Amino acid sequence: MANRIMLNETSYHGAGAVSAIPGELKARGLKKPLVCCGPSILKHGVVAKVTDLLDAEGIAYEIFSDIKANPTIENVQAGVAAYKAAGSDCIVAIGGGSPMDTAKAIGIIVNNPEFADVRSLEGTADTKKPCVPIIAVPTTAGTAAEVTINYVITDVERRRKFVCVDPHDMPIVAVVDPEMMDSMPKGLTASTGMDALTHAIEGYTTKAAWEMTDMFHLKAIELISKNLRGAVAGTKEGREGMALGQYGLLERRPRHRPQHGPHAGRGVRHAARRRLRDDAAHRHGV
Repeated sequence: MANRIMLNETSYHGAGAVSAIPGELKARGLKKPLVCCGPSILKHGVVAKVTDLLDAEGIAYEIFSDIKANPTIENVQAGVAAYKAAGSDCIVAIGGGSPMDTAKAIGIIVNNPEFADVRSLEGTADTKKPCVPIIAVPTTAGTAAEVTINYVITDVERRRKFVCVDPHDMPIVAVVDPEMMDSMPKGLTASTGMDALTHAIEGYTTKAAWEMTDMFHLKAIELISKNLRGAVAGTKEGREGMALGQYGLLERRPRHRPQHGPHAGRGVRHAARRRLRDDAAHRHGV
């Protein structure tokens, strides 16, 4: 059986990496991104670290921040409408898993309008076209959503979440800049960090693991174990180590086996806590 690894076309790592975003947009001929983010990081100036760079380079953009901590079908629908109204041709997703999950769903639906019913994306939807170009900028070190093919949407009406797995939703560029994570509160740093550690352990112990995924997951376990305490304390070295460690989580299911369902690479811990999280509306990783 063939094994598969999926990564971004390009990724940038290290302090100041966000400075590469305007150049990436111009090099790819992209004119107007929809900046997809949560309301909190917009309010506290985190998003401005990117939009100031776009302003300096004369790149037009629109901001879409109507995204809940557990993004809903309605958030996705509003995002699709915002993308079309803005005349955007790409997305810059800034934040944790929630803005990135929303951006993936938006990007898939825009280029695959036959899946406008968001529920139709559940599982392994048979989309035909890659999503619109996404540049993903994480502000948490936990979900690794910038380098995964998964996203989770909340169905408020039916009181459930559903997972979507689609190789067409991979961001083309990941910009993993630890300075974008400086504003994370200690509690969020700890919870997302522990979530990353759990993902890394699951990725290493799953029966689907193989040599190449072992390289990534073992190193991720090492980096997270070494740097999480420092990241919670706010040290530069801790933030940098966590930023790199969480990127090594890859797609968290080393051998993609659609017949086994979208959770083939996850363990009992993820299955057990999903029902609790769905009912209580907890943030992922808490």
